[in-house]
Amino acid sequence: MEPEEYCRLIISSAPPRTVETIPTATAIDRIAAADVIADAPIPAFATAAMDGFAFDESALDSSRSGAEVALSGDIPAGALPVDIAPSTAVRVMTGAQVPSSAVVVVPVELTDAEATGPAPDRVRVPSLPTGLQSGWNIRAVGEDTQVGDTVIRSGETINSAGVGTLAMMGLENVSVLRPLTIGLIVTGDELRTGLTTSLQPFINNSNLPMLRSAITAAGAIPVERSCGDDPGAFRQIIDEFAAGVDLIITTGGISAGAFEVVRQALSGDHSSFLRLALRPGGPQGYGRCGDVPLLHFPGTPTGAFLSFHLFARSLLEARPLGSRWKKAVYAGPDIIGHNKAVSLLPGRFTTAGDVIVSDRSRLRDFAGADVIIRAPRAPGTIRTGDIISVLDC
Repeated sequence: MEPEEYCRLIISSAPPRTVETIPTATAIDRIAAADVIADAPIPAFATAAMDGFAFDESALDSSRSGAEVALSGDIPAGALPVDIAPSTAVRVMTGAQVPSSAVVVVPVELTDAEATGPAPDRVRVPSLPTGLQSGWNIRAVGEDTQVGDTVIRSGETINSAGVGTLAMMGLENVSVLRPLTIGLIVTGDELRTGLTTSLQPFINNSNLPMLRSAITAAGAIPVERSCGDDPGAFRQIIDEFAAGVDLIITTGGISAGAFEVVRQALSGDHSSFLRLALRPGGPQGYGRCGDVPLLHFPGTPTGAFLSFHLFARSLLEARPLGSRWKKAVYAGPDIIGHNKAVSLLPGRFTTAGDVIVSDRSRLRDFAGADVIIRAPRAPGTIRTGDIISVLDC
């Protein structure tokens, strides 16, 4: 089974999402729970797009002949507009509301006026652009956003521009998906924390901080525990987590060895285990504990890292893996497909925007990667110039 087929198998177990309303100012990186529809135009009134002078039609005609035009007012941004006396102009600043009789705003640099200081009594435009049309340098009502426009779509992640857009619309609050709480259980008697020298037979626990960081980066809340190879102790943690989390992820203990704690504790009653046509990350498992879905990843750090990006992210986004692959141009060297499995390789963008592959596929190589490259099974071969499938990492 290839990874896309496996993801279709488990995607139905994606945990349900609930909605909460939060202040717009705190909505960065949150997922919109519904379409946000504009109920007012932006801008709500015609505004000056440049610092300059707003002319009515007759004043513009006079200016075309080289005549000086008298000024009848001054409108800073944030001030109420003044009417333009017939055949005159008013000085306006960028963002200021322009009078209804204004037909153009002539930038100050095209006039004989000083850019700063008090407004002059009169202004002349030595040379107006040819083909000048009404509305020049005036932002019309609704030019940015019209009533009924969808400004943020349901399911989109709200970035800083999205926060600004919501604030521009005057929305103090926004509905977003409540973050999921994910229970993370890292198994293995051999795991320790903070080893500075080789203390046989132990190794540093890299999966716990790595997946904690990945869960946080995905917008979820991690609750983590380490566990040895005792099935009873592991099952107790599973039961504790199931009472208060939305999803449980485990690492290790799912291969075919004699001390596979996750298999021993959950096989049959709660979870199923299989080997995908995938490298790294072939051993996988899935199941449920009550209403809480379970995902079981291999214990190798690279396999756990890739499993999270392929499968956990798909569940969190409720999007099948097949729809998450992006396309990129490959810049070499050639990749020959493995006989029995899809290969996942670290890739980096070149300055030209193409993707090159790293020499090896260690965790440290993925640490410097921009994307995960999907290399198909043999006889598939990826050559320079081919369009390839990649996943952000």
